[in-house]
Amino acid sequence: MGPHDKAFRKLMKEEGAAEALLRERLPHALVSRFAGPPEQSSESFIDEALRGAVADVVLCVPLTGGGEASVYCLVEHKRVEDAWVLVQVLRYVTALYAQLARSPRKLPLPAVVPLIIYNGGAPWRGPKQFSELVDIPSALRHLTVDFQVLLLDLGAEPMERLSSHEILRGGLLALKAAATPPAELDGVLREMLESFDGGSTLELFLEYLGQVGGKDIGQSMHRVQREFEGKEKTMQTLHQYLQGQYRKGLKKGLERGLEKGLKEGQEERLEARVEARRATVALRKALRLLLSARFKRVPPSVATQLSKADLPQLKKWLTAVDDGKSLKSIFELS
Repeated sequence: MGPHDKAFRKLMKEEGAAEALLRERLPHALVSRFAGPPEQSSESFIDEALRGAVADVVLCVPLTGGGEASVYCLVEHKRVEDAWVLVQVLRYVTALYAQLARSPRKLPLPAVVPLIIYNGGAPWRGPKQFSELVDIPSALRHLTVDFQVLLLDLGAEPMERLSSHEILRGGLLALKAAATPPAELDGVLREMLESFDGGSTLELFLEYLGQVGGKDIGQSMHRVQREFEGKEKTMQTLHQYLQGQYRKGLKKGLERGLEKGLKEGQEERLEARVEARRATVALRKALRLLLSARFKRVPPSVATQLSKADLPQLKKWLTAVDDGKSLKSIFELS
């Protein structure tokens, strides 16, 4: 399972998010009959029902009318447009019906409504109805399987219409940001941050964007962070995210530079020493910037230690910055 699907599944487990999605995306005539919040089927139920063909989320909502009246919604997240996605959805629907038919419930069986959440880079142009895939004379269409899916194309949906539920809106905006062109990223990320008040949910989606986004998302996040200085929790979470991204980039660049220096050193030792020296200089500068961001001021005694330290010592300090509560604890100042 990729990071996009993992993020979407976690979003559906946030309080009220799944219910808001169904209430806002299913037909009003059906929503008006909701008798309670949706219940997300357990993983064991999904595995048994679909036998390896696992939909992202299976939700069951009780309906007014008493008894076993209910509706099931299969929610499938897609990152890439797939002409055969409705064949996949058909497998989910038939497998779920097979499971329901084995249960002791009475007829009739509940309705199963498929909903696709799509956050691809281009607008969805794939099928929305199964009959679009079938080549059959119109006179025989009533004899063949047919169904329609609901589709939420995050790229095409205006931000103001994504959701009125803040957590669901923020999560959908994060998914949208992952496929947003650089010129429009600032606006999407700004709206995403407005939807959260810091905390673990924002951390979840910042981590997701850190995994799937490139330098455009990082640069955009740096630009918009200044607008949230009055929101302490958001700024704290953003600061932690940006520091983490900076350290990851620094570590990756350092490892790449050292690997390159070692390889070239086998051929020309002089070039290897130059590469190692450059890596040391770069790490000194990076540590100074990181310490300034963390502790506001770097005293002369620390600057002196940085200027004299070799590469292993600098790497040791870089690791210590994460857990160090003060400059004294990191640099053993007297």
